[in-house]
Amino acid sequence: MGWMATGPGRRMVLAAAVVAAVAATMGASGRAGAASPGVRCPLGLTGTAHAAPPGGVAYTMCTGRVASFDGTPLDTDLTMPASARGALPLIVMLHGWGQSKTGFETSSLAGNGTSTWHWNNLWFAAHGFAVLTYTARGFHRSCGQDPSTGYSYTSDPACAGKASWTHLADRRWEIHDTQYLTGLLVDAGTADPSAVVVTGDSYGGGQSWLLALSQDQVLRPDGRLASWRSPDGVPIRLAAAVPQFSWTDLAQALVDNGRATDGSPGAPPPGPHESPYGVEKQSYTGALFADGAATAQYAGANDPSADLPGWFTAISAGEPAAQADPLVAQALSQLRTYRSAYYLPVPSPATQVPVFAAQGVTDPLFPAIQLVQMVNKLTTPYPAYPVWAALGDLGHSYAANPHALWVSVNDEANTFLSAVLAGQRPQLPRFTLTTAGCLPGQPVTTYHAASFAALATGSLRLSAPGPATVTSTPSPVPGPEAVQTDPVANAGCRVMNTTTDPGVAAWTWTPATPLTLAGAPVIHVTVALNGTDAELAARLWDVDPATGQQALITRGIYRLTGPAPGSTQRLAFQLWPTAWQLSPGHQLKLELTPDDSPTWRPDNLPTTMTLTRLSLTIPTQD
Repeated sequence: MGWMATGPGRRMVLAAAVVAAVAATMGASGRAGAASPGVRCPLGLTGTAHAAPPGGVAYTMCTGRVASFDGTPLDTDLTMPASARGALPLIVMLHGWGQSKTGFETSSLAGNGTSTWHWNNLWFAAHGFAVLTYTARGFHRSCGQDPSTGYSYTSDPACAGKASWTHLADRRWEIHDTQYLTGLLVDAGTADPSAVVVTGDSYGGGQSWLLALSQDQVLRPDGRLASWRSPDGVPIRLAAAVPQFSWTDLAQALVDNGRATDGSPGAPPPGPHESPYGVEKQSYTGALFADGAATAQYAGANDPSADLPGWFTAISAGEPAAQADPLVAQALSQLRTYRSAYYLPVPSPATQVPVFAAQGVTDPLFPAIQLVQMVNKLTTPYPAYPVWAALGDLGHSYAANPHALWVSVNDEANTFLSAVLAGQRPQLPRFTLTTAGCLPGQPVTTYHAASFAALATGSLRLSAPGPATVTSTPSPVPGPEAVQTDPVANAGCRVMNTTTDPGVAAWTWTPATPLTLAGAPVIHVTVALNGTDAELAARLWDVDPATGQQALITRGIYRLTGPAPGSTQRLAFQLWPTAWQLSPGHQLKLELTPDDSPTWRPDNLPTTMTLTRLSLTIPTQD
């Protein structure tokens, strides 16, 4: 297979610098010592020698700004072991939205104890890598804004006359930046062109997916494709990608219509992600836009391919205006074509890049469906596609990101990387799923399967005849549940006193035995819609009658459009995939509501819905 191809130079580097050092789970040993004189920094960067951290090696940090392919200066760090000689395996570590090059930089191999535990610049330098960390175009000192120092692109002549603003992880710009900087390091003799790895979290994870599906091609700003080569013409091959809690379809993540499914038995058939237009994840889009406004340079209307202010305003207008606004159509087209790996062609075996992806089952920004649908797309035409997935209580907002989980996930990621760089197929299960341990005493269990659907070995079907009537208003007043489940205002597990917000339809069941939810619950319901446009949000709770508390398990949204007022529709849609153990005596509570703000933007059009023939199917690992 193409992904296993190796050349003599690559084998020599890997044998010397990687394979011997990353045996088992890439464990390291060593002791702190005096800083060595270091190595010569390439690309005009200035080097500082550092002593070895506990368990690591002495290293040199090279720092400075490097002109990208269009001359935009990118604030860059390069970490190399002080003993480095010749071309090394290169890992590019891409930071999250609003962050900078320091996102994966630490003072110890343990990193932050969670996502960067044994996954940071010092860890990889200790294992023979050159580590490239740089601030994305248009952020902080890469022609963005740095409030801590007062830096701004407006007073930086190096940023003038260039498209130096953020393009929101565009293949023509941000992805091109990564490819170009890698090429410079290849030409400098620092990086092995056949041993390049990319990884990143959130914003950087989305870019990692795009690089993994690029088939070693560069998409230029004028739309032309070219083979990935260094400026001096050396061919470059991406060896592996490790995205962390990221998107694969960015528009779906931010404006969801509920048509995506995980492909499991009993799941509704998948539908188009943008038809009808989805529901804005309002609290997140607002927070992300504000975060960027503080640290980034936005283009505005002068660049229709990256008009973030215009897109945000148009999408935030809501229905029915957004559905017909050409600016919204422009935004969706741009996100689909240039920023979403899900819509790229599936590579043939000769150009497949191995991927190990970590995704959250409690992440409301980039929920697990983002990863599951990507794996399904890759493995449907090619069952042996080299892609592996670890899912658990990690990622944004609700996620607890427990240390033990990240130790397990990053151990798997290191095992994956060690095998791939040695030219071997990783001996890992396709899917690893760890349940969330949100409540006191709630057990945490890990399951493995060859497919996501195979994680569930049974199902539980719960039903209620109805009817229940719910009404939406253009400016709803959020109840306690809606307020406390806003993922931007609240972090961690959503536990609260048992209640149901006014105007919300709720059904409660007590399963006969404890169960483990493993997958995406499916809702079937008949809706008599009095209106032409509406949204139906769902929340699934774990209710503990003994303590009087409830914990949010998962949620979802579905956009309805009616051919005429009074139309009746039979809906089938999935909530976000998750993993959860329901303890003895606990209950499941399902809520449906047309108003779930501030998480979701409320519909501008008032509607009334009568709900009947409700059923909830729970995939179980029992």
